[in-house]
Amino acid sequence: MSEYKIYCIGDLIEVINSLPKADIYWYRGFSNVDYPLIPSVQREEFLEKEQYLANDFYMKASVTLNDKPDYRNYSAWISIMRHYGLPTRLLDWSKSPLISAYFATNKWKEKSDVDGCIWVMNPEELNVKEGFKRYLYSIDSHTAIQMIRPAFKKEYVPENPNVQNKILACYPIEHNMRIYVQQSAFTLHNTTRRLVDILDENSLFKIIIPGEAKERIAKELKVLGVTLSHIYPDSENIAKELSDRYR
Repeated sequence: MSEYKIYCIGDLIEVINSLPKADIYWYRGFSNVDYPLIPSVQREEFLEKEQYLANDFYMKASVTLNDKPDYRNYSAWISIMRHYGLPTRLLDWSKSPLISAYFATNKWKEKSDVDGCIWVMNPEELNVKEGFKRYLYSIDSHTAIQMIRPAFKKEYVPENPNVQNKILACYPIEHNMRIYVQQSAFTLHNTTRRLVDILDENSLFKIIIPGEAKERIAKELKVLGVTLSHIYPDSENIAKELSDRYR
């Protein structure tokens, strides 16, 4: 893994332009540089609780969802769970470095004394290293579904044993404005192995944002139109952004 440090959006562009040539990179921003690059369900407080979380959500949300998927549509259910913030085996990424920079700096007032970071990953290279095809899968592909089902049924045995203990780079299939604006993508973790142990210095990079640089980058993003209501385009966040502006 290679590391860089930036102090403004211009620095970010320079770093990205200096990376090894690749068809695509994905980005993920953290407000705290020490946060581990793992899906939320693998955090210590949720270990060994994945099936309870998934099945309890399914039972309770089935009552409230107006247009719920079929109970066998595991890819749709795990996408809904992630959308509503339930810990899952999905790790969010974006195709936009600016979106990731927003998540790394938007809380600069509370976290100006803490360094943030942007992770940069070559998703095609991940799939190759994990024994999959170089292309990026959809989350409802047969390969992905075999890796999702253990989230609901721990005893499930996949048809293809090669999907066990693997991480897959894949795209969402839902059509909603938030996913479109955030240019979302996922890594699907059917293992507790970590990306930092799988990818090398030519396919995984860490761009550190010093705490004192967060304010400048956040304000540059605002000039570029990357704001709360852009990231979360709904009436509630539009109202919040306007209230903050005119307060």
